[in-house]
Amino acid sequence: MTKWTVEAIERDLLSGPISYIARTASEVIEAVSRVQRLLGDEWIASQTCNQKGLVAAMRIAGMGFRLHSIEGLPGSEELFIKLRTLDSSAEAELTAIHMFRSASRDLEIGLFPPVGKRVADFKMRKASEEWTTVEVTEATESDEQKRLSDILIRLSTPLRSLSFAFSLEVILLREPTEEEIETLCEALPQFCSGKQTHSAHLHHELGWLLRNHAPTGQLPNSETSETENLPTIGLAAFFRNDQVIAVKICFSDDRAEEMLTKEARQLPSGERGLIMISGPSSKKEFQVWEPLIRRRFQPKIHTRVGGVCLFDGGMVPAPDAKSDWKIQAHLILNPYAKLALPTWIEEIVKEADDEFERSFLQ
Repeated sequence: MTKWTVEAIERDLLSGPISYIARTASEVIEAVSRVQRLLGDEWIASQTCNQKGLVAAMRIAGMGFRLHSIEGLPGSEELFIKLRTLDSSAEAELTAIHMFRSASRDLEIGLFPPVGKRVADFKMRKASEEWTTVEVTEATESDEQKRLSDILIRLSTPLRSLSFAFSLEVILLREPTEEEIETLCEALPQFCSGKQTHSAHLHHELGWLLRNHAPTGQLPNSETSETENLPTIGLAAFFRNDQVIAVKICFSDDRAEEMLTKEARQLPSGERGLIMISGPSSKKEFQVWEPLIRRRFQPKIHTRVGGVCLFDGGMVPAPDAKSDWKIQAHLILNPYAKLALPTWIEEIVKEADDEFERSFLQ
């Protein structure tokens, strides 16, 4: 069993200095050691089997930061078992709990509370107030998203072997053809080789290439006039601390209504209820999902749902070209709920999102 030290983390996970991570060395060591203790060496190995580096190390450290929020809770072993098998739904539940408990350690959490003949994901309360039951679900990929995700991975693959620093954004207005994908894969390494900031318009209204528009080590997130009001799905990858590619494709999706209808049925009647949807990860996605959800909030529909929280967690830029792990979230309150959510839920969600936003304003 590896004894995690600064040297071991730099050698076996980061392939670089631990200073790339915007936490103290002791915090990173504690987080990785916690993952080892609770999930095992095999889980850590599963995150580094393809490639070591900042992204893999941040995923492991990020898991360790979150595990602190459930360690010692009754029933947590059931969640650990699911996490060890790379169950994404269990990770979504962990992230949801972490957002609240990391902001308020005195918050009481109950895992898997019974609701009729089934169990909910968790419940929470402060002091002696009534419980709020929480159902967590994932914004599982539609067929369109799965297809486009494959395209994004293909576009990033030719850049993994480059030896120089670069920041690249590929913004696609539509799904590219097979021929266009092959042409891009051939052209992108050469495009990245320039040192100056540069923009290039792709043929046949396919989109744009943006080079070095983001400071070294930061996640690029540029917009063009064509994409300002369009939802996108995207993929970002750091190959080194000074090499990053972000690829975005415009899309449309109406999964929110179906998801809300399904999850609302699983909340207990006569108690506070919150639905948390893991997956939407940008302000534009929030803007697309919010009106879909609000249309389902009506005087006689979903009244047991106090609100819906859209959230996602991951690596974000930090000062001095470092990286950290934060949660982005957005709460949509139901004006017709029989029982309103306590105000501290809204406050914690807002603070988490404000902290996430501050990461991009450094």
